Amino acid sequence: MNHIIRKVTLAVLILLMAPAPIFAEPSPTGQELIILKRGTNVIIHNGVKVAAAQPLVVKKGVTYIAAKSIAKELYGTITYEAASKQYIIQQDATKLGFVVNDRHYRLNGVKKTGIGAPYLEKGTLMVPLKTVANSFGIELTDVPSAKRIELNWSMKPVAKFSVSDTNPYATQTEIAYKDEAFHPRGYAIVEEKWENQYAIFDKQGSYTVTRRVKDEKGVWSDPYSVVVNVKPPNEPPTAMFALLKGAYKIGEYIAYSDRSTDDENAIASRAWTNKQDGFFQPGEKTITLRVTDVHGATSEYSKTITILDEIAYTKTEFDLLHTPIGAKLTLDGAGVLEYRMLDYRFTDGSQSTLVVDDSPESIVEEGIYYEADHLSGYVRFLVHKQNKRSTPAKIYVIATNTSAATANVTMGPIGIGGPHRYVYVAGKASVGKYLEARKSGQSSLLTIPAGESRIVFPEISAKTLEPGQVFSSYADLNSDQPIKLRFVAVDAGKDVFSSLPSLAVMQANGHIRGTFERAFRTIEVDEPLGDQRARMLFGDNMIDPWLKGVDQVGGYSTYDDGNYGVVYSIRLNHVLPNTVIAINPRGGFYAGAFDVNGKVIYTTTNTVLNNSNEASVLHRTGLDPETVTITFTPAPGSNLPINLLFLPIKE
Repeated sequence: MNHIIRKVTLAVLILLMAPAPIFAEPSPTGQELIILKRGTNVIIHNGVKVAAAQPLVVKKGVTYIAAKSIAKELYGTITYEAASKQYIIQQDATKLGFVVNDRHYRLNGVKKTGIGAPYLEKGTLMVPLKTVANSFGIELTDVPSAKRIELNWSMKPVAKFSVSDTNPYATQTEIAYKDEAFHPRGYAIVEEKWENQYAIFDKQGSYTVTRRVKDEKGVWSDPYSVVVNVKPPNEPPTAMFALLKGAYKIGEYIAYSDRSTDDENAIASRAWTNKQDGFFQPGEKTITLRVTDVHGATSEYSKTITILDEIAYTKTEFDLLHTPIGAKLTLDGAGVLEYRMLDYRFTDGSQSTLVVDDSPESIVEEGIYYEADHLSGYVRFLVHKQNKRSTPAKIYVIATNTSAATANVTMGPIGIGGPHRYVYVAGKASVGKYLEARKSGQSSLLTIPAGESRIVFPEISAKTLEPGQVFSSYADLNSDQPIKLRFVAVDAGKDVFSSLPSLAVMQANGHIRGTFERAFRTIEVDEPLGDQRARMLFGDNMIDPWLKGVDQVGGYSTYDDGNYGVVYSIRLNHVLPNTVIAINPRGGFYAGAFDVNGKVIYTTTNTVLNNSNEASVLHRTGLDPETVTITFTPAPGSNLPINLLFLPIKE
């Protein structure tokens, strides 16, 4: 062992003491040739004979060469890294690392298995020639009859370039050429020659753009080419639309048929002027359509129609008839209070516990934001938070089995909204996804041994709340043993269980928090709806009283103001034909979701209901009476109460 160490040390000293390598003069053609004579130390590089530190030798079928000598002829360097015990041969950006007596080598840091192990011969590192050649992209030719090996590689400049558009339009597309030429040894590029280098091509066809470059040594590159396929000049699109007729009544629905065309079917945008589904003033109305293709070419078409004095529908009737499901319509918010109020009754016989964690709403410090004990059977929870810290945070829901037996916890539907910068987006999404999940019926089982804790619904803690972002989630679970739920917020990246013993329990600060019972309300209405304007009010604490519960942290009674988290199941047995069912907010803005006859409808589809002068269409009956079922839960981040409106299209 000491003998090997001495040999390695000697080799390193020789490397460090060696003068800077004197490179062979590059070939004037850029094509490099090295000839090696077997059994000798002769190296003939571009016709110049030099002597290697050790002869070329073959051991067990592997040809070895002196590392220092071949590195010099490749215009490279060789160094020793004491930390990794590697000898590094480097040529330009390529690094080849060897360790004495180890068959493995590293090419640009990647470990590979070699054909032979490097060794030291009289202080000279001998390395497998084939490994060196392959690593640096050198062509190796063995000529046994002449007892020689030839190494060929190019040191010419490379005339590379790129084209901004290889499929331009003749006479229209301006081409940019990006210079990407380089020299393997870093020599300067001093001259270039082009063929077919046009900024704009005049005619359709296939063109080969070719470039050659010359370096400072006078060596020209091989040609580098890019094929440019020039298309005929782009034709502008043709704007066109059709109507069923040229004259319409006031409030009559107008159907537009867009028949615009483009030679490439590549219309990028359409801009309408004065396009309305119906007009409410008589006279001539001109509608214009302007289309633009992906190349910026445009076309415009206009059509003038006549609006007659005869009335088909008033503006109010028209909106009720044609506002899309999920879209908003305007109404008189004060006038809504004059609608007939339905005096409905509800049943809440189903066993259901609701846990709400919305206080403190803002995460300003790490902690346990709520904990609820002695939970078993069906449990729904709502967590709604905004990260007011300067660092990312995560929310965890942790279940602890407080019984003496193993707890089987079935995790059912879950709806997650956010993280998002807008509170209404997170709240609306959590309700919509929760209602969708309730329909799927999917669930998973989690077993918790007695006295142990587990994270439930890990998809919640998979979300990272950046500073300022809002997060909402509804989820259902069912446990056959008593469990304790804790809602925990910690900085992202921390282990929640390691942090838990040091976390304080937060005190409520005015938002809703607590544990509530009987959080499922079933309503059935038998009377006909749609003969006149009517409404059902939810979350007002009078017709629809708020749940009363307990804050188990503070030990005091509390109310679920607005009944957030309560699931309402409504069955309307007799909705008359031509009736619109809509949602109308009464406490401020509202953005939520409703399951109507098995389909989840967002209110609204793309935005929010801002105030009591707006409503969102949930359903529109046809020509026959219908039974309509509606399931919903109030959306966190939005305001209660809300009205469910029943609006006849024609009084």
